[in-house]
Amino acid sequence: MAKPANFFISSAHYGGFKVPRRDVKTADNGFDKFRVFLLGLGHFTVDVYANLLPPLLPMFKQMYNLSYAATAGLTSVFAVTSTLIQPIFGYLADRYGKKWIAALGVAWISVLMCLLGIAPGYAAIVAIVAFAGVGSAMFHPQGAAMVPRVSGDHKGVGVSIFSAGGSIGYSVMPLIAVMIVGWFGLNSLPLLIFPGLIVSYMLYKYSPDMEEECRKNHIDLRQMLHDMGQVKAPLATLVTVVSLRAWVCSGMITFIPLYYALHFKGWTFMGYDLSLIAPGITLFIFLIANAIGGIIGGWASDKYGKKQVLVAAFFASLPFFYLAFTSPDFLVWPFIAIAGGFIYAAYPGTVLQAQEMLPRTQGMAGGLILGFANGVGGLLVLLTGVISDHFGIFNGVLSLIAIAVVMSFLSLAVPGDKALKAQVEAIEVPQAH
Repeated sequence: MAKPANFFISSAHYGGFKVPRRDVKTADNGFDKFRVFLLGLGHFTVDVYANLLPPLLPMFKQMYNLSYAATAGLTSVFAVTSTLIQPIFGYLADRYGKKWIAALGVAWISVLMCLLGIAPGYAAIVAIVAFAGVGSAMFHPQGAAMVPRVSGDHKGVGVSIFSAGGSIGYSVMPLIAVMIVGWFGLNSLPLLIFPGLIVSYMLYKYSPDMEEECRKNHIDLRQMLHDMGQVKAPLATLVTVVSLRAWVCSGMITFIPLYYALHFKGWTFMGYDLSLIAPGITLFIFLIANAIGGIIGGWASDKYGKKQVLVAAFFASLPFFYLAFTSPDFLVWPFIAIAGGFIYAAYPGTVLQAQEMLPRTQGMAGGLILGFANGVGGLLVLLTGVISDHFGIFNGVLSLIAIAVVMSFLSLAVPGDKALKAQVEAIEVPQAH
């Protein structure tokens, strides 16, 4: 009788749970369940704290009498520090493989974001958000580089679990923030620091070691730039598509609370003001649908092809985004859920496509997609804020849907799996000097 698959070939015990040793590599066709889910938990935790800001935006707007541009500017500040600098940490991930960078990132963002609850003014909020973003930049490239190494032949599933962890984290924080602030007040947010510190310790203790592999397979910056130059056209197309997707998603995350605070203004339910509660619920629905869409999309990318899922999901999202902002009353919720599921279904595939384009520098690839492209998109949300100030928030939202249309058509230019494989195999590897 064949023995059952053993995912924990060599292990230690931690609180009664069997944990694989950090120095043992997963078999090529294996799937290291513990580490994949641990990295997903790390992504969940980072993005829980990263999404603490949006549900607080209506409150900050009212407290400090901010314009839409100034309010959206907080999102853009976080985008700059949390994502645009990720390629730097991606290079460090490929060069050194230091897992403590990911662990420190979780602790860093958890401490700083919770200080928003005691920030004395708008300038302090800007400073906190800016410094907190560095923690997100630390974690994402390192985490994205680790996941394929412990996913065996199921990389699409592994990356989708990693991505879903972030999406679920994003989705639950609006509800957590609404409850904590509603029950205990804004200055109670520092109490949320401790879960982040616990997860940070777990990552430091049990995430996979990459240092030996990075030393063995190290390529210098010249070789890295050479590799990027060999696939510059498809890489630039992919980064542009992901940047536009990030603009749409970051814009939705920023403006869903602001738009639906107006949509439900004057509504009450069991004595509660729905203009305060419904925006957080709507954002939760959008983001939990992101997580579900990401898991399904990762599986579908493995089965049907990454480009096929990318194009189909983007085009399918368009009518539902429009209906989400033009339908009456609570009909907006199913439409925002379907739109969110579709637009995120393509995300795991885009991460894998970038890593396939740059197989020797997967940390840099993750930094470009999880970081730089998302950062550009997040920065452009400021433009959506300006449009909303001058033409109204509804027209600001419509401008995001217009960007989604452009994104969908541009996705047709992303190479398919076979074409991409042929391009990568044709890359000339420079000789080390």
